[in-house]
Amino acid sequence: MMKRMILMLAVGWVMSGVVVANLVTNGDFNTGDLSGWWTWVPDTANQSIAIETDYTYDGTPNVKMWSATDGSWQEMGQSFACEAEKEYVLSLVYNATEWAGGGINLKYWDADWNYLDYQWISLLNPPNSGEWLTFAQSFTTPAGAANMEVKVSMGGWGTLYMDNISIVPEPASLLVLGLGGLFLSRGRF
Repeated sequence: MMKRMILMLAVGWVMSGVVVANLVTNGDFNTGDLSGWWTWVPDTANQSIAIETDYTYDGTPNVKMWSATDGSWQEMGQSFACEAEKEYVLSLVYNATEWAGGGINLKYWDADWNYLDYQWISLLNPPNSGEWLTFAQSFTTPAGAANMEVKVSMGGWGTLYMDNISIVPEPASLLVLGLGGLFLSRGRF
């Protein structure tokens, strides 16, 4: 019984130390710039994407997408490798003001960069302008996916602030693996 208790504590300790890698580079924008992100701003006289520190979520830099036109959507994004048919979690905090509309476009390609599919995720304006909202949603990559792109889009009049953008493998699967190891070793005592 004591060995089982020690094993359970050891597995818990190991699982608490598991660091799940964020696929997004510089998703917290703490570099103070847009390193790792590409940007597309079609109307530079009336739109901008910049790092700001005046109106922050956690006291660190975040990205500010601003628009004074109802013209084309501006975008920022990055691409990275992924696993096919794997569940991931997209999470971020955001704040939108005025009539700003925003969303996340996830695009998928195979190993040769042949387009496979996409998924659009809308970010709704907070009920109180100026309120930071936490957003998290899981998604599963399609069969054959080897690469994906996360693209943040913003349009309309107003400002969209974002911080702590991450895409990580579903953590529940790591917990199941750890518990499976615990139950497999159970018969050895």
